[in-house]
Amino acid sequence: MKKFLWIATLLVTATMSLTSCGSDEPKETVTATATYNMTFSQDLLNACNVFLVYKAENGRNVMEAVTSTWWTKTVTSNKFPAEFGVMYKFSTKSDAELTQEQYDLTCDMNFSVKTSKGASYVNNVTIINASDVKKDKVVSTLEKQSGKSVGFRVTKDGIVSQANNLNYE
Repeated sequence: MKKFLWIATLLVTATMSLTSCGSDEPKETVTATATYNMTFSQDLLNACNVFLVYKAENGRNVMEAVTSTWWTKTVTSNKFPAEFGVMYKFSTKSDAELTQEQYDLTCDMNFSVKTSKGASYVNNVTIINASDVKKDKVVSTLEKQSGKSVGFRVTKDGIVSQANNLNYE
């Protein structure tokens, strides 16, 4: 009987040592980190208020006023497909005195994203490129661009596609 118990114990021990539990292994967490770099002409900032609604961590919308010719944000997402983007709003300043004869209204964005798996993507986008705009055309030029957006979706594998239909509400 002792021999039987010893063999049974040996078999149970051997069986338990050969099985592994999948939940004991750590799951790989994939993240995507995006950086928005935007430049604005001083004429644009002098003529209007600039507000950006950008996709922050895990697709959360954040609104921010722009007061400098350079704006940058870095955000991370672990929710896939990850959504990144910026909607821009231009509104003429109520106290702006458009005294120049012509204005250079420019805004450019450099977008880059990198996943924790090593995939990366970079894109340069011209938001507005209106030079030598006569002062009586500044308001209408800005109104044509206001409320537009540029966006991107990123898969866990780092495949990036344009997504200009993101929700910024």
